[in-house]
Amino acid sequence: MPTYLLDKNVARRIIQALNDLDNMFLEQELALKIWQRLVKDNHHIFITYSAVNIILHFSYIPAVQCFLKTVEPIKKGRYLKRWASRIRKYNFTREDAIILALGTYGTNARNDMLGVDIIITLDKPFSRNFETHYLTLETRLIAMTKQLKLPYRLATLPDMIHPKDME
Repeated sequence: MPTYLLDKNVARRIIQALNDLDNMFLEQELALKIWQRLVKDNHHIFITYSAVNIILHFSYIPAVQCFLKTVEPIKKGRYLKRWASRIRKYNFTREDAIILALGTYGTNARNDMLGVDIIITLDKPFSRNFETHYLTLETRLIAMTKQLKLPYRLATLPDMIHPKDME
């Protein structure tokens, strides 16, 4: 079953939607529908620690507790910094490079998984840049992983989608 990483904007839109179901904007509605479907289908959903830190400021909102019960923070795995540094060379912002590197070399609290299958983002410049450089990044990752020991040799580039592409 695929694993998913929600970027902080998707997580934020879900919280906003849960907090005010009657007055949702399109992005909030899309993010909420995707999250509900992933939860219903028992997919493993990750968010970044920076998203957790932002969300915890609003822990007094019942929707936040509901959301946090369905997600797990993804933590930095070995080689993440090296990969993020290489990603930056392709005009990715520091934050976008970290998200993409987490999608490749992130792990869970038990350290029993490596990367995710799909990153869900609302950031169009990020997804366009990813699309533009996908083949180059994939080639670069393959060259990097050939030199690594297992399980890091098995790292793959995640797919990236916008919530509207999952409807």
